[in-house]
Amino acid sequence: TARSVFECTPASVLHEIVIVDDGSDPPLEPMLPDKDRLKVKFVRHDSTEGLIRAKKSGGDFATGDIVVFLDCHVKPDPNWWRTIQAEIADNYKRVVVPTITSLNVDTWTEFNRPAPGQGGLTKCYLTWDIEFKWFGDDTKDVPVMSGGLLAMSNRWWRETGGYDMVMHGWGGENIDQSLRIWLCGGEIVVAKDSYVAHMWRMSNQPKTKAKYRVPPGSSQKNRQRAAKAWFGGLYNKTLQFP
Repeated sequence: TARSVFECTPASVLHEIVIVDDGSDPPLEPMLPDKDRLKVKFVRHDSTEGLIRAKKSGGDFATGDIVVFLDCHVKPDPNWWRTIQAEIADNYKRVVVPTITSLNVDTWTEFNRPAPGQGGLTKCYLTWDIEFKWFGDDTKDVPVMSGGLLAMSNRWWRETGGYDMVMHGWGGENIDQSLRIWLCGGEIVVAKDSYVAHMWRMSNQPKTKAKYRVPPGSSQKNRQRAAKAWFGGLYNKTLQFP
Protein backbone atom coordinates (compact mmCIF):
# COMPACT_ATOMS: atom_id res chain seq x y z
CA THR A 1 0.00 0.00 0.00
CA ALA A 2 2.77 2.46 0.87
CA ARG A 3 4.51 1.82 -2.44
CA SER A 4 1.22 2.20 -4.32
CA VAL A 5 0.47 5.54 -2.68
CA PHE A 6 4.00 6.75 -3.45
CA GLU A 7 3.83 5.64 -7.08
CA CYS A 8 0.34 7.03 -7.71
CA THR A 9 0.82 10.47 -6.12
CA PRO A 10 3.00 13.21 -7.66
CA ALA A 11 6.05 14.20 -5.63
CA SER A 12 4.79 17.78 -5.54
CA VAL A 13 1.58 16.62 -3.85
CA LEU A 14 2.81 13.85 -1.54
CA HIS A 15 4.33 15.30 1.63
CA GLU A 16 4.76 12.09 3.63
CA ILE A 17 3.37 8.63 4.25
CA VAL A 18 2.80 7.82 7.91
CA ILE A 19 2.60 4.15 8.86
CA VAL A 20 1.42 3.34 12.37
CA ASP A 21 2.92 0.13 13.73
CA ASP A 22 0.43 -0.93 16.35
CA GLY A 23 2.73 -3.12 18.41
CA SER A 24 3.61 -5.54 15.59
CA ASP A 25 6.01 -8.37 16.41
CA PRO A 26 8.43 -8.14 14.71
CA PRO A 27 8.35 -4.36 14.15
CA LEU A 28 7.39 -3.17 10.67
CA GLU A 29 10.05 -0.54 10.01
CA PRO A 30 12.92 -2.93 9.13
CA MET A 31 10.67 -4.48 6.47
CA LEU A 32 10.80 -1.27 4.43
CA PRO A 33 14.51 -0.50 3.89
CA ASP A 34 13.75 2.18 1.27
CA LYS A 35 11.39 4.09 3.52
CA ASP A 36 13.20 7.39 3.05
CA ARG A 37 12.85 7.20 -0.73
CA LEU A 38 9.14 6.44 -0.31
CA LYS A 39 8.68 9.37 2.11
CA VAL A 40 7.58 6.92 4.81
CA LYS A 41 7.68 7.78 8.50
CA PHE A 42 6.86 5.25 11.19
CA VAL A 43 4.95 5.75 14.42
CA ARG A 44 5.13 2.74 16.73
CA HIS A 45 3.06 1.69 19.72
CA ASP A 46 4.90 -0.45 22.25
CA SER A 47 1.82 -2.67 22.51
CA THR A 48 -1.31 -3.17 20.46
CA GLU A 49 -3.83 -0.39 21.12
CA GLY A 50 -6.30 -1.04 18.30
CA LEU A 51 -7.30 0.66 15.07
CA ILE A 52 -8.92 3.74 16.57
CA ARG A 53 -5.95 4.77 18.70
CA ALA A 54 -3.55 3.90 15.89
CA LYS A 55 -5.38 6.25 13.53
CA LYS A 56 -5.40 8.95 16.20
CA SER A 57 -1.61 8.59 16.60
CA GLY A 58 -1.07 8.77 12.85
CA GLY A 59 -3.34 11.77 12.38
CA ASP A 60 -1.73 13.69 15.23
CA PHE A 61 1.74 12.93 13.84
CA ALA A 62 0.94 14.02 10.27
CA THR A 63 2.28 17.41 9.16
CA GLY A 64 0.81 17.76 5.66
CA ASP A 65 -1.96 20.25 4.85
CA ILE A 66 -4.32 17.38 4.07
CA VAL A 67 -4.46 14.17 6.10
CA VAL A 68 -5.62 11.05 4.26
CA PHE A 69 -6.55 7.91 6.16
CA LEU A 70 -6.23 4.67 4.20
CA ASP A 71 -6.63 1.06 5.26
CA CYS A 72 -3.42 -0.93 5.02
CA HIS A 73 -4.68 -2.99 2.07
CA VAL A 74 -5.57 -0.54 -0.70
CA LYS A 75 -4.23 0.69 -4.03
CA PRO A 76 -5.19 4.17 -5.31
CA ASP A 77 -5.67 5.15 -8.94
CA PRO A 78 -3.00 7.53 -10.36
CA ASN A 79 -5.52 10.40 -10.38
CA TRP A 80 -7.08 9.60 -7.03
CA TRP A 81 -5.84 12.77 -5.32
CA ARG A 82 -7.06 15.45 -7.77
CA THR A 83 -10.70 15.92 -6.76
CA ILE A 84 -9.91 15.32 -3.10
CA GLN A 85 -7.39 18.14 -3.10
CA ALA A 86 -9.73 20.50 -4.96
CA GLU A 87 -12.71 19.82 -2.68
CA ILE A 88 -10.76 20.47 0.51
CA ALA A 89 -9.08 23.57 -0.96
CA ASP A 90 -12.59 24.98 -1.49
CA ASN A 91 -13.65 24.37 2.14
CA TYR A 92 -11.24 23.27 4.88
CA LYS A 93 -14.16 21.83 6.87
CA ARG A 94 -15.04 19.48 4.01
CA VAL A 95 -14.16 15.79 4.45
CA VAL A 96 -13.87 13.80 1.24
CA VAL A 97 -14.45 10.09 0.69
CA PRO A 98 -13.13 8.38 -2.47
CA THR A 99 -15.04 5.82 -4.51
CA ILE A 100 -14.07 2.43 -3.10
CA THR A 101 -13.62 -0.40 -5.59
CA SER A 102 -12.19 -3.93 -5.35
CA LEU A 103 -8.56 -5.08 -5.22
CA ASN A 104 -7.21 -8.44 -6.38
CA VAL A 105 -4.65 -9.30 -3.68
CA ASP A 106 -2.85 -11.83 -5.88
CA THR A 107 -2.15 -9.40 -8.74
CA TRP A 108 -2.51 -6.17 -6.73
CA THR A 109 -4.80 -4.75 -9.42
CA GLU A 110 -8.22 -3.14 -9.34
CA PHE A 111 -11.12 -4.97 -10.97
CA ASN A 112 -14.76 -4.27 -11.89
CA ARG A 113 -14.41 -0.49 -11.75
CA PRO A 114 -17.75 1.22 -12.41
CA ALA A 115 -18.21 4.36 -14.50
CA PRO A 116 -17.97 7.62 -12.48
CA GLY A 117 -21.05 7.96 -10.31
CA GLN A 118 -22.41 4.58 -11.41
CA GLY A 119 -21.23 2.36 -8.59
CA GLY A 120 -18.51 1.65 -6.09
CA LEU A 121 -18.92 2.10 -2.35
CA THR A 122 -19.03 5.67 -1.12
CA LYS A 123 -21.64 6.39 1.53
CA CYS A 124 -23.61 4.91 4.40
CA TYR A 125 -26.66 5.70 6.49
CA LEU A 126 -27.25 5.17 10.20
CA THR A 127 -29.88 2.86 11.70
CA TRP A 128 -31.49 2.98 15.13
CA ASP A 129 -29.39 0.08 16.36
CA ILE A 130 -26.38 2.37 15.75
CA GLU A 131 -25.12 0.44 12.74
CA PHE A 132 -24.15 1.80 9.34
CA LYS A 133 -25.44 0.43 6.04
CA TRP A 134 -24.13 1.05 2.53
CA PHE A 135 -26.31 2.85 -0.03
CA GLY A 136 -25.95 4.95 -3.15
CA ASP A 137 -27.66 7.95 -4.73
CA ASP A 138 -26.93 10.80 -7.14
CA THR A 139 -25.87 13.38 -4.54
CA LYS A 140 -22.39 14.24 -3.27
CA ASP A 141 -23.35 14.32 0.41
CA VAL A 142 -22.23 11.42 2.63
CA PRO A 143 -24.40 11.03 5.77
CA VAL A 144 -22.06 8.51 7.41
CA MET A 145 -18.61 7.32 6.34
CA SER A 146 -17.52 3.71 6.54
CA GLY A 147 -14.36 5.13 8.10
CA GLY A 148 -11.58 3.26 6.32
CA LEU A 149 -10.81 5.75 3.56
CA LEU A 150 -11.19 9.51 3.99
CA ALA A 151 -9.36 12.80 3.58
CA MET A 152 -9.61 16.02 5.57
CA SER A 153 -7.57 19.14 6.18
CA ASN A 154 -5.04 18.92 8.96
CA ARG A 155 -6.64 22.04 10.43
CA TRP A 156 -10.11 20.44 10.59
CA TRP A 157 -8.65 17.21 12.00
CA ARG A 158 -7.21 19.16 14.92
CA GLU A 159 -10.21 21.42 15.41
CA THR A 160 -12.57 18.41 15.63
CA GLY A 161 -10.27 16.51 18.00
CA GLY A 162 -9.53 13.46 15.86
CA TYR A 163 -10.86 10.21 17.37
CA ASP A 164 -12.32 9.43 20.77
CA MET A 165 -9.44 7.92 22.75
CA VAL A 166 -11.81 6.20 25.17
CA MET A 167 -13.03 4.00 22.32
CA HIS A 168 -11.16 0.73 21.98
CA GLY A 169 -10.39 -1.71 19.19
CA TRP A 170 -12.43 -1.17 16.05
CA GLY A 171 -15.98 -0.05 15.27
CA GLY A 172 -18.11 2.99 16.04
CA GLU A 173 -15.38 5.56 15.43
CA ASN A 174 -16.73 6.23 11.95
CA ILE A 175 -20.17 7.00 13.38
CA ASP A 176 -18.75 9.32 16.01
CA GLN A 177 -16.54 11.10 13.49
CA SER A 178 -19.31 11.47 10.90
CA LEU A 179 -21.77 12.94 13.39
CA ARG A 180 -19.11 15.22 14.85
CA ILE A 181 -18.20 16.59 11.41
CA TRP A 182 -21.80 17.33 10.40
CA LEU A 183 -22.96 18.67 13.77
CA CYS A 184 -19.92 20.89 14.25
CA GLY A 185 -20.32 22.78 11.00
CA GLY A 186 -18.47 20.58 8.55
CA GLU A 187 -19.58 18.41 5.66
CA ILE A 188 -18.73 15.07 4.08
CA VAL A 189 -18.81 14.56 0.33
CA VAL A 190 -17.81 11.85 -2.14
CA ALA A 191 -15.23 12.28 -4.89
CA LYS A 192 -16.93 10.20 -7.56
CA ASP A 193 -13.92 10.16 -9.89
CA SER A 194 -11.39 9.34 -7.17
CA TYR A 195 -10.88 5.58 -7.13
CA VAL A 196 -9.17 3.55 -4.43
CA ALA A 197 -9.22 -0.25 -4.75
CA HIS A 198 -9.76 -2.06 -1.44
CA MET A 199 -9.06 -5.63 -0.38
CA TRP A 200 -12.20 -7.25 1.03
CA ARG A 201 -12.19 -10.10 3.53
CA MET A 202 -12.98 -13.36 1.71
CA SER A 203 -13.50 -16.61 3.60
CA ASN A 204 -12.02 -18.61 0.70
CA GLN A 205 -8.87 -16.46 0.44
CA PRO A 206 -6.48 -16.93 3.39
CA LYS A 207 -4.48 -13.84 2.36
CA THR A 208 -7.42 -11.64 3.28
CA LYS A 209 -7.86 -13.04 6.78
CA ALA A 210 -7.57 -10.45 9.56
CA LYS A 211 -4.34 -10.66 11.54
CA TYR A 212 -5.68 -8.84 14.58
CA ARG A 213 -8.24 -9.43 17.31
CA VAL A 214 -10.92 -7.03 18.47
CA PRO A 215 -11.75 -7.13 22.21
CA PRO A 216 -15.22 -8.68 22.68
CA GLY A 217 -17.98 -6.10 23.01
CA SER A 218 -15.75 -3.14 22.12
CA SER A 219 -17.60 -2.24 18.93
CA GLN A 220 -20.97 -2.20 20.68
CA LYS A 221 -19.60 -0.06 23.51
CA ASN A 222 -18.02 2.34 21.03
CA ARG A 223 -21.26 2.72 19.08
CA GLN A 224 -23.25 3.33 22.25
CA ARG A 225 -20.72 5.95 23.30
CA ALA A 226 -21.06 7.74 19.96
CA ALA A 227 -24.86 7.72 20.18
CA LYS A 228 -24.83 8.93 23.78
CA ALA A 229 -22.61 11.84 22.78
CA TRP A 230 -24.55 13.01 19.72
CA PHE A 231 -28.13 11.73 19.75
CA GLY A 232 -29.32 13.94 22.60
CA GLY A 233 -32.91 13.12 23.58
CA LEU A 234 -33.12 10.50 20.84
CA TYR A 235 -30.53 8.27 22.51
CA ASN A 236 -33.13 6.32 24.50
CA LYS A 237 -34.73 5.19 21.25
CA THR A 238 -31.58 3.21 20.41
CA LEU A 239 -32.15 1.12 23.52
CA GLN A 240 -35.34 -0.25 21.96
CA PHE A 241 -33.42 -1.95 19.17
CA PRO A 242 -31.33 -5.13 19.62
